[in-house]
Amino acid sequence: MQRPLRKTDKQINELAQAILERNNILCLAMCQDGQPYVVPMNYGCLNGKVYMHTGPKGLKMEILAGNPKVSFTVMESVELMSGPNPCKWDTRYRSVVGLGKASLVEDLEAKAAGLAAIARQCGYDGDMNFPPEKVKGLAVICIEIEHLSGKKNQID
Repeated sequence: MQRPLRKTDKQINELAQAILERNNILCLAMCQDGQPYVVPMNYGCLNGKVYMHTGPKGLKMEILAGNPKVSFTVMESVELMSGPNPCKWDTRYRSVVGLGKASLVEDLEAKAAGLAAIARQCGYDGDMNFPPEKVKGLAVICIEIEHLSGKKNQID
């Protein structure tokens, strides 16, 4: 569901990719049988796609097998700003919302590249030689981004 931002002065679409690339935790939203499910995950960006890793079984895997459409959000510089009364409180932030299609990465080389992207984005700068048996034993999810938008509040 794409639609124009109601408050266009908060739109920062030109910064959306940069925000996505400099952070490392996203909230992944999925849906099964009309029931939404959101989970925070570490991620990495590589070639315009988002990669995450997880165990080969579990609720995420069940949901994605039945419905690969996902949404995600990333936030940065989040700060609650108090005011003289509750109606004057606000939140300072920059955020990204993405829509896309998730798929499992099957090729071992591509899985290792996705894992390396996650490790780099989470701050690891050491050796990226992953043992093949470890790579085989986990799932790597790739999101093909179909839409990405950015928004800010109280940040110049």
